[in-house]
Amino acid sequence: MRGSIMLTVWLYLGGAAAACGYAVGATMGWLPSSTPLAVGCLGGALVLVSVAAATNRRVPVRHADVTTHRPNIGPIALHRDYRALVDGIEDIVFETDADATFHFLNHAWKSVTMLDVHLCLHTPLFRYIHPDEQALNREQFLTVLSRHSDACRYETRLICHDGHPRWMEVRLRPRFDGHGEVIGTTGMMTDIQSRKRAEDVLRARDRSLSTLLDHLPGMAFRCRNDRRWTMEFVSDGCFELTGLEAVDLLNHPSYDALIHPDDRAYVWDYVQSQLAQHKAFHLRYRIRTHAGQEKWVSERSRGIFAGNGTLLAIEGFISDISGQKRDEERAEREPLRDRLTGLKSRALLLDRIDLALQYSAPFMLLCLDVDNLKRINERHGRAFGDQLLTRLGERLAACCGPGISAGRSGGDEFAILALQAPAGVGSPTLDPARFAGRTQDERRLRSVICALTLVDTIAAMLDTPFEIDGVSVSINARLGIAIRISNRPEARAMLRDALRAVYSAQWQSANGTVRYAFAGETARRTAQAWRRSLVEFARAFDSQGLQVSLAQVTPLGDGLAWAEGSACWHSTRAGTIPAAHLFLYAAQAGTLDKLVARYLLAIFDQAYPLLKPQQRLCLCLDTVPLDAMVLRGIQGALQALARTAAHARIDLLLPQLAEPGLAGLDAALAGLRQDGIRLGVDLTPAAAHDGPPLPDWALLVDFWRIRLDHGAPDTSNLERLLRIAARHGIPVAAGGQSDAASSPDRFQHWVGVAEPIGLEG
Repeated sequence: MRGSIMLTVWLYLGGAAAACGYAVGATMGWLPSSTPLAVGCLGGALVLVSVAAATNRRVPVRHADVTTHRPNIGPIALHRDYRALVDGIEDIVFETDADATFHFLNHAWKSVTMLDVHLCLHTPLFRYIHPDEQALNREQFLTVLSRHSDACRYETRLICHDGHPRWMEVRLRPRFDGHGEVIGTTGMMTDIQSRKRAEDVLRARDRSLSTLLDHLPGMAFRCRNDRRWTMEFVSDGCFELTGLEAVDLLNHPSYDALIHPDDRAYVWDYVQSQLAQHKAFHLRYRIRTHAGQEKWVSERSRGIFAGNGTLLAIEGFISDISGQKRDEERAEREPLRDRLTGLKSRALLLDRIDLALQYSAPFMLLCLDVDNLKRINERHGRAFGDQLLTRLGERLAACCGPGISAGRSGGDEFAILALQAPAGVGSPTLDPARFAGRTQDERRLRSVICALTLVDTIAAMLDTPFEIDGVSVSINARLGIAIRISNRPEARAMLRDALRAVYSAQWQSANGTVRYAFAGETARRTAQAWRRSLVEFARAFDSQGLQVSLAQVTPLGDGLAWAEGSACWHSTRAGTIPAAHLFLYAAQAGTLDKLVARYLLAIFDQAYPLLKPQQRLCLCLDTVPLDAMVLRGIQGALQALARTAAHARIDLLLPQLAEPGLAGLDAALAGLRQDGIRLGVDLTPAAAHDGPPLPDWALLVDFWRIRLDHGAPDTSNLERLLRIAARHGIPVAAGGQSDAASSPDRFQHWVGVAEPIGLEG
């Protein structure tokens, strides 16, 4: 190419030099001025210029040959060179006129759409566009044709030969004519179907993850590590947790404001300590919802760190654990409860038995088995039977007072651990468990009496039918009773003995609802003797053959003092029955008022002759609570004594315990005082604090007697009682479990009384 150019230049220069040389030579006279010579010089110059012009016209053709052909390949036409180049492109290259009609398509069109290129030429582009994308494509074409944009890029779907759409990315430019007018468009289409599928998969995965997070019972979140815990993302579960929608919580000034004020410092300090160690963290705290409700939440989170260790955010999950927290608190308050009845479970009962054994406390264990539950289930269904067991559990729980625990040992079996018996039948406040015998036989008898009292209480409770879903059902039960006096059996052994006694239960309660039996031969003999003596006691009252003998008369002090006596009954079958048990007999037989009258008269008849002239006789009823029957017995005895001259030397000591709401008590006591009877009340320091409250009428009596346990005096409550007595001007006498005959002054020392009650006191 460069040689052709140089040749052309030299030819032009040679022609010009020939013409100019002749003209200069002829002018200067160097050459002759002849016509033939002039024509020859000019003709040579013309030939050189013509050859140079011809050479100059051939240069572009040779340039094209060099740039469009590879070595050893012959020349090809110009339009076929571009076609081969465009057909080798994988993207679709197209050209349209102003009506979007194809004027050019490369071979990639067929490989993508499976449509023939020649058949698609001179057809509109919009014929192959998805209907949903028509408006978008027309808008983009008009934008390019109106020269509002030099180029545009968008995504659309083509309809292929098989009718399936295919995603393409279109890049479009305007096409101009020689005058700069837009006459159409040129562009390229890139197949992005694979990329779209990948995006759809990711989008579906994101939707699934979002749906999963939104349906989880809690809130997924991403927040900043600032004092406000500014939220960058929250799932829809935030509404149920906090009462705020996601958009409201993201715009909320502070998640920290939702945290309970008492827990904010703890949450901040704990999270910062875990983030400093790049550890995940789990913490529990309280929040207050938008409505002000307090909830316990559990948060499991971790910090998100960059490669250089910079903390980017905190991500985690917060769930509501208020129900779990309530269950935990309930488990702490009521551990090991039976789910059906709400009573204590077998494991907890065994633990309570072990505790009673550890402290060597006398107690009894009763196992109750429902006889006819199987027939009830067969007739009414197991669900009905479950409701029956639930109602039975409620009644057993109502029978449990202080010192008594009821539980379900399994199936239709229940267990009752009693350190103290409930109120006796016939006297609501009579408590046989408070009278402890001195010998082992007396303690066993006391336990038997307590057990029989509890049997009667359970029998009375079962005597009322159960009303369930409009059906009235009565149940029969068997009771097995194991008594612990002095030996140290295992808890499981006691429960096993009581269950064995259930299956041998033959004795029946008074109403026939319950059959019962005692575990152990000694306990069975004691119970049998007690039952027989009870029958004997009832016959003795009917035949007026009851004999009450005086057990002792104890003078309190050597000076002006009063003596107190007690009585007992001698049974031919059971031996000597102490006063406390004697009152139980009468309470169960319904003759308590008669027994009280005879008891007081018997003490008076046998103790009055033993008094010194300066002494008074104190008739004590400290072993039986005051109720209507006891009050009638007192009035009957004192009316009989009013006819004697000794009436003026009688004091009456009443028990602190009294039936609540006892009618006519104030009037009866006022009548006794008008008859010249001095009234006192028997108090204990423990009762003044932990036991029944001090009765109102105790402030209106003539004196108090404070009974003390010599082994464990309660100084604080004793001082309180003394202050009350001093404030109301009530004289105080002493009593207790010590040997008063050998050391009478100790009572006065305990209570701080200088002088005992005298005749004039």
